[in-house]
Amino acid sequence: MSQGEGAIITYEKWDFAEGMELEKQEQRKAPRGVVPSLLALSPERAVTLLYMLLALTFVLFMALTIINVQRVSAVWEALEQARIRSENSHMTAWHNLSEVQHTLDKQLSGELKTIHGRLLNASQEVENMWWKMMQCKAECGKELSDRLRVLEERDVLEPVLQQLAEVKEEQSRVLALLDTALEETRNLSEIFCMRCPTGWQQFAKTCYFFSTAVKPWQAAKESCTDFNAHLAIIDTEQENKFLANQILENRVFWLGLTDMHNEGDWQWVDGRSLSLSYVSSLIGKVWNSGEPNNVGDHGEDCAMIYSNGHWNDAPCSNAEAWICERSC
Repeated sequence: MSQGEGAIITYEKWDFAEGMELEKQEQRKAPRGVVPSLLALSPERAVTLLYMLLALTFVLFMALTIINVQRVSAVWEALEQARIRSENSHMTAWHNLSEVQHTLDKQLSGELKTIHGRLLNASQEVENMWWKMMQCKAECGKELSDRLRVLEERDVLEPVLQQLAEVKEEQSRVLALLDTALEETRNLSEIFCMRCPTGWQQFAKTCYFFSTAVKPWQAAKESCTDFNAHLAIIDTEQENKFLANQILENRVFWLGLTDMHNEGDWQWVDGRSLSLSYVSSLIGKVWNSGEPNNVGDHGEDCAMIYSNGHWNDAPCSNAEAWICERSC
């Protein structure tokens, strides 16, 4: 071995020794317990450590997710219980209100029945008074007439004639008083009108009869006349609603309205023109759409009312139910 080769070997040993010494110093400088850098590890160990970190992260994420789900479930359960308590509270309040309303309805119904009974008694008393006054008028008038006839038949002196004149004046005064009392009694009878004939329905001061049989319009009109009544005449929107509310679905009733005398000129049975009556403002509302249209070979000249309050024209020969109307 030459001197140069020996020098090279000696330099390499020194360089290796110096490298080992530097590595030891670096290791001594590194703090204990610190995980070596991934770059200083082998690829297999780095991948394994990475998987372990991912697994730990996933476990922590799942744990946090479960905790949050439990919290949300607890909040949701609390909200559901609050909702149930609220519904129970509303149901209890509604039940209490229903009971209060039922109690009030019973009390009001009893009071209304009492008032109705008193009014019926008053109406009966007024009616009895009217008949008594009518009877008194007839009897008193007959008595006075008899006295006058007796006095006129006698050949009496002037004092008697004067007495006769006074009696006649008294008769006139009594008759005037009776007429006034009868008129006031009649007015009271109208005010206390609380009764309609059996089978009739009352609205305001008017009684209505809804037939169960069916007849052509003219026969229905004559049937109402037999009851001292006439086919229904509608004057107000409230009256129209009242009649409609008494009619069952799928049924129709004749009204006292026709244009058989002059096509298109609808008139009530009392002679009033529909266009001039109180209900004229409702004409556009009460007729069914497209009515009256007067279709068919024989035309449609008589009016009827449906359960919805609308009117329709139909052949007068149709057999339908009818509504009679009369004063209370």
